[in-house]
Order: sequence, then C-alpha cells, then structure tokens
Amino acid sequence: MTASSNNSSSRRGGSNDDDGSDAPVPSEISAIALTILGTFVAGRCLAVVSRLATVLAAPVAGFYLMTTCPTNESFDAKKELKRVLRGYYKPDTDPSKPKNFLEKAMAKVNATVEAEAAAIAGCNVEIIDLLGLVKIAAINNSVSQTSYFFLGAIHKWRYIMSKNFPGKETKAD
Repeated sequence: MTASSNNSSSRRGGSNDDDGSDAPVPSEISAIALTILGTFVAGRCLAVVSRLATVLAAPVAGFYLMTTCPTNESFDAKKELKRVLRGYYKPDTDPSKPKNFLEKAMAKVNATVEAEAAAIAGCNVEIIDLLGLVKIAAINNSVSQTSYFFLGAIHKWRYIMSKNFPGKETKAD
C-alpha cells in the first residue's frame, strides 16, 4: 500500500524529484518579484532623468544656435555659387567631381563664367531666418533655372541641395 499511496501522491501534485517540475521556493518568487519591481523603478527613474535632461538641454542648445547664427551679410552668394558649380561640395566618391588639375581648372573656369552670367542676369538671393536659430538661403539662378539652398548655423553656411525649375513658358495668343 505504500507504493500505491506514493504513486497517488505524486500524481496529485506532490514532490517528485525525477521530472524537474518542482514549484519554485517562496524565496525564489520573492527574488523574482523584487527584480521585476526594481527594473520597473529603474525604468521610471531613467525616464524622469531623460525628460529632465531634455528640458535643460533644449534651451541651452537654442541659446547656442542663436548666438552662433551667421549674419545675412556674411552670405556671399557669388562665392557659394562658384563653390557649388565647381563641385566643391560633392563627395570624393562622386564620378562627376573633378579629380586632376586640368579637370579642376576647367570646372573653376566654368563655375566663374556661370556665376558671372548669373550675377549679370540678376540672380535672386533670399534668406529666411527661422526664429534666430538657423537661416536658410536660396540662390535662384535664372540662367540655369536652378535654385541652390544653404543652411546658416554655427558660424558657417552649409550647402544643402539644388533643385532645377523648368523655365516659365508664356502663352502666345
């Protein structure tokens, strides 16, 4: 009878060392609960610190951008247009960027001619001030029907992109 009562007790949920399905000891459960609670508390603390850092860093970054924003007079449209046209802002891996001395000289001559033609034709320069933090300058070149965009921040003007605009067609009556 001891053997059958032993079998019945292990079927009812009693302790069985062979199958490894023992319930965790209460001290293990409390350790797991404390780990989960500690993780939750640490996550909440990190979230609060992150928000606090953002609240403190945003005004400091804004003040830095305001004090280092370049003036409108510091933007030299002809010089920046020449740099773009001769490939100064292109990455070194770009196949259209001049590589040797002759290509660089020809690109410089072409850039000078086109920049002077744009100046004679009256290229339009627009500068937009965004809350005193940064400035965006646009050079609208009527000769090549292209606009060139620059970002002014942290004492420098940086080339962003250029966009071609088709010529305005007039309707004949």
